[in-house]
Amino acid sequence: MAEEKFVESLSDLTGKVAIVTGGAAGLGLQTTIYLSRLGCKVYVASRNRTKSLSGIASATSVLEGVPKAGPILFHQLDLASIRAAKKSAEEFLKLEERLDIVICNAGISMMSLAELSEDGYERLFATNHLGHFAFVTGLMGLVERTSKESGDARIVVTSSTGYRVSSGIDYKALTTAVPSDQSRPWHLPGAFKRYGDSKLANIWFTNELSRRLREKGVENVYCNSCQPGVAGATNLGRGGFGAVGGWYAEKIVEFLMRLGNTNEDSAKTQVFLAASSQVKEKDVSGQYWVPVWSWTNRFVKCQPEELTAIGKDSEGQKRLWEFSEEAIEKVGS
Repeated sequence: MAEEKFVESLSDLTGKVAIVTGGAAGLGLQTTIYLSRLGCKVYVASRNRTKSLSGIASATSVLEGVPKAGPILFHQLDLASIRAAKKSAEEFLKLEERLDIVICNAGISMMSLAELSEDGYERLFATNHLGHFAFVTGLMGLVERTSKESGDARIVVTSSTGYRVSSGIDYKALTTAVPSDQSRPWHLPGAFKRYGDSKLANIWFTNELSRRLREKGVENVYCNSCQPGVAGATNLGRGGFGAVGGWYAEKIVEFLMRLGNTNEDSAKTQVFLAASSQVKEKDVSGQYWVPVWSWTNRFVKCQPEELTAIGKDSEGQKRLWEFSEEAIEKVGS
């Protein structure tokens, strides 16, 4: 699909406010650019201020000359820490009186079990799920108020077809370090499995959030997850090679990147879920969406895909929510 045609298919977001986690690099940066181009005020939520400001500067440069481009701002967020994620949400509530869109785009991979997060959880699960859970649930009051006033708010969570490798979440294993799990190639399958578990958690969280909102009568917050594609210039998987898989992991990721899609095309599915009027018109919530590619590996459209049995496991979704709430309670304020 041509760029102009895609952008023209989306709603005008002038006056709306969005947060994109990890929105200063890779497909997150492209997501930020799309939303700003539509007139949205976008907060890039990430841990590294210096790198984020650099990404924001590059986005601003790309958008130069776009008349209605919305402002792009940095917001501090460390997803590896539950306490920091909660604090980030609290700080954001002091900044804005509305929040129309939250895109949980940030993620890591290829981390070992040698060390746990500061809260005592496996680091992939801590960053990809628990941090986002603490951050988003801390913002939901504002999101719900915005949806009542405007009739439309969106939560989009970036997942992956990698969820299919998960056979379920082992909660005991999430809190157990394995010091010997280091940089050997035979540790790679475990790393991929843990990544799949975290991506399953993304889907379960999204669907359970949608269910809970509808159950209490909140009809205008549309919560969906998606597979973006294989972003050729993404930073996902880079930086953890010393932890597990070493040189082998790096070469595998480099190979996948060569087969990947552009960041522009990889961002389109989550941007569609955040900005298309069709989401509200067709009451799209609690769904998992995927891109459709042409034979030249370019974006054609996106559409819902039926989840596997484990993806649809309603009891698993409820258990994850309870476990996540308990994790936040243990950390305290």
